[in-house]
Amino acid sequence: MKSIEGKLYNLTFETNKIIRGFWLLIDDEGEEFIIQQNFFLFGFKQFKFNRKVYQATDSLKKYSISGKELIIKTKEKSDKSYLGLALVIPLMAIFRNVIPLDLLWGASNLPISYLTGILNLILFWLVSFSLLKITFSLRKSKFQKKLKKLNIELHEVGQGYSKNPLQTTQEFLKWW
Repeated sequence: MKSIEGKLYNLTFETNKIIRGFWLLIDDEGEEFIIQQNFFLFGFKQFKFNRKVYQATDSLKKYSISGKELIIKTKEKSDKSYLGLALVIPLMAIFRNVIPLDLLWGASNLPISYLTGILNLILFWLVSFSLLKITFSLRKSKFQKKLKKLNIELHEVGQGYSKNPLQTTQEFLKWW
């Protein structure tokens, strides 16, 4: 097992948005690794989440973006997001009254029935798991299409996990 230390960067092919679900890890020797991150947590206490680790046929350093640059671009975008909040808050109140809660959470569990409760939980977890799997596969296919346009191929190196949790600060991304 190989231990790698380095800095994490976000990837962007367009200057206005980052690629979700993938990080660029550049180790101390300058070798580049792409880490597929399906969950926000890299590790949670004693539990380690294995991540797929890839290497590209060409350097992706020119497509990396640091935390400082990302903060500046996010602030520019956030000035326009207040209009969205002004629209979403009243629409949520309307949808809450129109769409029945049973549609999302299943049948009401009053009077309390263990079978109905278990079925509601199973339904919730199945829907959540399915949506996450679809999101992961769409992110990966979108990332591979962008790389294919640039004539870059991905090769899976293996799996790995972070020894320490990922710390995101406003200035930079680093292993902590």
